[in-house]
Amino acid sequence: MPMNVLRTLPMNVLRTPILAAFCLILTVLPATVLAQVKPIDIELLKALRSGGHVVVLRHMLADPDKADTDPLNFRTIKTQQPLTDQGKQSARALGETWRELGISFSEVLTSRFNRCYQTAVLAGFKAAKPVTELTEGSLVVSPNEQRRRAAFLRQLVVAPLAPGKNRLIVTHRANIAHAFGKEWYEVKEGEASVFRVERGAYSLLARMPLDDWSRLLLIANKS
Repeated sequence: MPMNVLRTLPMNVLRTPILAAFCLILTVLPATVLAQVKPIDIELLKALRSGGHVVVLRHMLADPDKADTDPLNFRTIKTQQPLTDQGKQSARALGETWRELGISFSEVLTSRFNRCYQTAVLAGFKAAKPVTELTEGSLVVSPNEQRRRAAFLRQLVVAPLAPGKNRLIVTHRANIAHAFGKEWYEVKEGEASVFRVERGAYSLLARMPLDDWSRLLLIANKS
């Protein structure tokens, strides 16, 4: 409820305890919180095409019957939880959809686990760079190291971007949730969080489940 609307309310309404308390909350909330509105699909597409955004993607569907049995040895792919055939197909399809939408990335960084790196490569980003700090380490690193990796991910989101360019980060649910909060504990495989980067700060534009990109393509083709 904007402040100009509050000014038009009768005083007897403003005196009601619940509304009065709500009005008090509004007066102390920062303007940036009150102004947070999800962009419509076309606005999101225009924003991504113009650059200045970071997409944090959880890897595609991985085999739930397999686990990382040697989590300190990244070179042995056979001991890692792999992508399923559906996950591989989804990675290819997402990369193709981004290209059809005119969304490009000048930098692609991934976890060292193959399911993240393979997600990026199959999407068409053969120059993707694996980074230790984006790698899940819940079972093998200390709590302090987990906090350091969460801080690294947040810092990477706000790192300077070249004009008109975007950055893609492919990592894990644990890393995403530790970095951005409990709301991301249920982030799905293939789900992307789109952040706008301005003046050394980031703001969430949208969370995009995998299927939303094909819907966005349909909208773009009709516009």
